[in-house]
Amino acid sequence: MPSTTHWIGQYLFAVASMFALLLAVDVLMRGEALARAWPSALAWSAVASALFVGRRYYIMRKGRDCAVCERLDKKK
Repeated sequence: MPSTTHWIGQYLFAVASMFALLLAVDVLMRGEALARAWPSALAWSAVASALFVGRRYYIMRKGRDCAVCERLDKKK
């Protein structure tokens, strides 16, 4: 099982990338002001990243593999 720093790194990477994407969509596509857009983008990215990384942690902790991972391992 990966260390705690691995999971923290995964979470921070997910938050940063989702924040940039959501902020770009709000500012560039919807024309919203940056001062108004960043708090909601940060909140949504933090919650979504927690769900995604938490689910990956749960699956790894239970010892289950995902179907894609199993297929990739069989090809080797």
